[in-house]
This record gives sequence, C-alpha cells and structure tokens, in this order.
Amino acid sequence: MEKFNFNGGENILKSICWILSYLSWLLVAVNNLASLRYMYKDEPNQIWNINISGTSNKNLNEFLEDLNLVTELSKLARYIPIQMDQIMIYIVYNIWIILSIIGCVVFIIKTLFKKEQTVIDGMMGKFSQFHFFPLICAFILSVLGEIIDDENSYDVTNAGLTFSLFGVISMVFIYIMTDFTTIDWWAEYSLKKGTFSCLIILFWYNFCYSIFFARYVADPIKATQKFAKGCGMAFSLLFGIGSLAFSVVFKDIMICFMNILIYYGMVKYYFDLPIKSRSTKDFNENGDGAMDLLILICSIIWFLNLIIEMVKNEIHKLSQQILGIGQVQTLSIAKINYNTEQINLLSNNLNPATPTKSPEEPDKK
Repeated sequence: MEKFNFNGGENILKSICWILSYLSWLLVAVNNLASLRYMYKDEPNQIWNINISGTSNKNLNEFLEDLNLVTELSKLARYIPIQMDQIMIYIVYNIWIILSIIGCVVFIIKTLFKKEQTVIDGMMGKFSQFHFFPLICAFILSVLGEIIDDENSYDVTNAGLTFSLFGVISMVFIYIMTDFTTIDWWAEYSLKKGTFSCLIILFWYNFCYSIFFARYVADPIKATQKFAKGCGMAFSLLFGIGSLAFSVVFKDIMICFMNILIYYGMVKYYFDLPIKSRSTKDFNENGDGAMDLLILICSIIWFLNLIIEMVKNEIHKLSQQILGIGQVQTLSIAKINYNTEQINLLSNNLNPATPTKSPEEPDKK
C-alpha cells in the first residue's frame, strides 16, 4: 500500500482517499450491526426508506373491508407500490449487512495485512479510489431509517430519495471503473461482485420505492389510489428492467440473485392482499402482481443461465489446467529421455570398448 505522504497534490488526494475508504468501510460495517436493533424492534420500524412494519397488514385489510371503507386513503392503506413482504425485507437486508462486514474485513486484509497489489490498484485506481462516497451514502441511509418518526418523516424521506439517487449513480460509475484480478476468488466476490453489486440494486430499489412515499408524506390527500397504482406498474417495470439489464450487460450474478429475492417479496406481498381489492381497476386488476411475477421468472431464467455459464467456465479452466499438466509431463518425459540418450552417448565416448587379443598373436615382451 502507498504510504500516506502529503507532499504534493496527488499524494494528498490519494492519502485522503485511503483514510476515507477505511473510515467508510468501518462506518458501514459497524452501523449495519447496530441497525439490527432497529430492524427488529416493535412497530414502527424500517430499514433505509423501506417500511417494514406496514407490510404484514392482513388484519388491517380485513378490518377495512369489514367496515366497507372505500375512501382514497383506505384504499391506499392497503397497497404500497413495489413493497416487499416483511420476511423478504429481513432476508434481503441481512444479506447486505453480512456482505458489508465481509467486504470490510477483506478490504482491510488485502490492503493492510496480506497485501495484494492487484486488489490495491483495482480498489484505489484513478476513479475507483472514490468508492467511499457510495459507502457513505449507504451509511447515511441506514441512519435515516433509524431516526425517522412522525415529525421528521418528510425530511427523512426526501433525504433518503436524494442519497439513493446519488448512491446508485456513483456506485454504478465506481463499479464500472473498478477492475482487478486476484488469486483469491472470494476477494472479488466480497468487494466488487459482492458489496458493490448489492449496493447498486439496493440503492436502485430504495430510490424507486421512495418516489411514491416522497409524494405521500408531502400531501397524503394528493397521493391518490390512481397515483399509487400508476407507481406500482411503472416502478415495477423501471426497477426490474434496470436491474436485469445491468445484470445481463455485466453478467453480475449477485444483482440477479438479489433481484429474485426482491421480486419474490413483491409478489408475495401483492398476492397476500385481499383478492376483492387487487382484482379491481384500482389495483390494475392484478396487473402489478402479474408484472412482478413475469420479471421474477425472467430473473430466475437469467440466474440459471449465469450458473451454467460459471460452471462451464470452471470446467474449461480445469480442463486447461489438466491439459497443461499433461503437456508439462510429456515434455518432461521427452527431455528426460533425451538427456538419458546424451548421457549414454557421452559415456560410450569416454569409455571405448577394449580390443580383444587374438589367441595366435604372441605376447610382446
């Protein structure tokens, strides 16, 4: 790792980026552990801008139907666009928390203790050295989810929307600019193809999710059911197509895997709603759920394709290694045979055969 040297502008920038990188990794990892307490507390609770406590709303739905409440707000209370089921929120964000901790440990090991120059060059390149910025955005989003209440919900929701947008743009840019190969495959899948990939899709999901709530907290009356159902269909397409396209272009298996989990949670949440509600025009006549299900199936197909491709690549690498070992053995045997022949020839030249004496030839005195 380059030493922290503040002699010259370039060294100052590099040193500041090193310091901010370590701080951001540690902030995210430590705060994510602390955020577990807020995720599992009694209602209301949320992670980032994602509402958790309002997802298991079967009792609320049945209560509203029994009272035959059909106002705009009662319909809205039964439907949150691109909402995941509660258990899937826990699964998705626990995966993120685990990956952030592993990524932090791997980054510190590969740059401080068991230094690997390719990882250092990849993570601290001309543009990739600024990867601390999206990490800080993730830290801020986590803090926002911990401090939200009825009084600051407007400010927190809009701040979450802003930092999600900055986070996804910067993380995609850093992802593209980060390029390294490592002798340890787990290093790449902990950093770029792990933590970075997970952040991209969570920033993107949080951004799409927050657009509706930013309008809702600003003026609940204007956030009508018509607006909600439009958001449900539009954001399902926007989020799903964006995530799948990124996964296809960069062949990123982590983004595809997280997309599967998120859309499974969205499908489960939607179809847990009362059928009398979601089969009406106010809910696009099950259109949102059908769209979610279609993107889920496409994600599963692409995920299986990536798995098959990975297996083929590993088999190809293994066969190349075996072929290389076979070629080395063949060359070694040929060289040994050649050397043996040379040794025998040299031995014959050094020790010529002794001529045999004729029995009739008298001995010379």
